[in-house]
Amino acid sequence: MIIAIHQPNTHVVMSEKNNKKAYFIKKTIKLLNLKNAEIYDKAVEENTTNLGPFDVITARALAKTQKIISLSEHLLKQSGKFLLMKGTKEKVLNEVVQIDNKKYSYTIHNKNLKNLKRNILEINQK
Repeated sequence: MIIAIHQPNTHVVMSEKNNKKAYFIKKTIKLLNLKNAEIYDKAVEENTTNLGPFDVITARALAKTQKIISLSEHLLKQSGKFLLMKGTKEKVLNEVVQIDNKKYSYTIHNKNLKNLKRNILEINQK
């Protein structure tokens, strides 16, 4: 939602399988008159074919990194990237060992957020 608000020329598709949350997002999109945003009210899965391809896929508190890649890499453009909000650097490093380093490269961006240890994991296709 934040991306849609701050980047009005960027088309944003949000996925939310929880009906209550999806309804809230849909109502918020309408209330804010966000012409560049839409909600997909199902979970993204490996067999989801009616979405994408996307330049960027983001996720926060969804799953471990490799699971997110497995679920959605088929929806990513060839030159696309993943931007994943993650916790501590130690946890991120434990997850990135699962990534196919012949197919992907990654960068960890530390975010200092008021005593919270958060990192953004950027994963690019090689």
